[in-house]
Amino acid sequence: MRITVVATILLLLSLILQAQIDTIAPRNEHTLSWQSPALGTPRTLWVHLPSNYSPADSQRYPVIYLLDGQVHFNYVSAMVEYLSSYDVNRMPKAIVVGIVHPDRGADLNIKHALRADGKPDTAVLENTGAARFLKFMKTEVIPKIDQQYKTVPYRILVGHSLAGLFAFYAKQKIPDLFQATVLLSPAIGGIDTVLTARFATLLRQRPTSKEKFFVAIGHEDTRQVRALTKVLETSAPKTMQWDYRQYPDENHFSMTFKGIYDGLKFIYRNWFFDYYGDLPLTYQEVEQRFNHLSAEYGYPLFPPEEFINNIGYKQLRTGHTDEAIRLFRYNVEHFPHSYNAYDSMGEAYMIKGDTLNAIENYEKSLQLNPDNEDGRNNLMKLKKH
Repeated sequence: MRITVVATILLLLSLILQAQIDTIAPRNEHTLSWQSPALGTPRTLWVHLPSNYSPADSQRYPVIYLLDGQVHFNYVSAMVEYLSSYDVNRMPKAIVVGIVHPDRGADLNIKHALRADGKPDTAVLENTGAARFLKFMKTEVIPKIDQQYKTVPYRILVGHSLAGLFAFYAKQKIPDLFQATVLLSPAIGGIDTVLTARFATLLRQRPTSKEKFFVAIGHEDTRQVRALTKVLETSAPKTMQWDYRQYPDENHFSMTFKGIYDGLKFIYRNWFFDYYGDLPLTYQEVEQRFNHLSAEYGYPLFPPEEFINNIGYKQLRTGHTDEAIRLFRYNVEHFPHSYNAYDSMGEAYMIKGDTLNAIENYEKSLQLNPDNEDGRNNLMKLKKH
């Protein structure tokens, strides 16, 4: 009876979310569509690129994969832009991929196998849609995104309700496919015994894992999710970072906004730097900071142009011109197609009194952007002298 009730609830939730495909359209973003060999049906991804994305520079980005993309894509794309903005600075710029489900239940369904007497076998999972969909994610979606966009090997999977159950399943089947997971009110339901037991075994087999795992739930039955968090409490290695939140003022559907917001902040909780502190970072301190972040996230992380530019100006305004030039030189070398990188370098040399280098950098800035009026005015003043 319990499994039947759970299945009915999951079906209703699936129908509600499926209905939103026709009512929620993506903003002006990239769309990728193709015939999936793994699923045998046409498939669509919605892709949001960071506002400063440029194929010409060296910057590369982590990827957030949103199950139920037709529901969450718009507000998560805006949220990521906000959290990664200069003043907020709670996470790096990131690519957001919304996965559209023509038939959510068929894509994500996981259920117990049946015994010979026709009753559910609670010890065995029959991987109906989930196995095929996970293959689709591994062999089609991720390679397609990696081939077409500038990505780094750091992937975050976000799933809500039935999609949260799938994300939990994916972590156990292919543990290294995603480096961070956000489970939002996961519909563990009647198959919790098998999944939680497997998860405990997996955690014990990965004693040095640096993965990040965030679980959140609204004002709803917490028993199954608490069983999951107890596994994390008893079996998660010390190197793994995980957190659990409950939102008593939100229901099963409204909790997703808070959950994703808090989940991203948790995953990048060591990213934040207060730009408004009294002492600006030096080039060496920036290097050390990003070396630590690289070790935490498992791939080489480099400071973005805006980060360096603003720290460089703080050094310039506090009279440390040579330190500012050292920082601006980093941007010129790593973002050679940025007119602003050369403009900042030109200004630093101008303040230092190095007219020849100031002129050279302003001229390069104007070659890249002839509409740079400030650069043009400073160049005219320099050439008069």
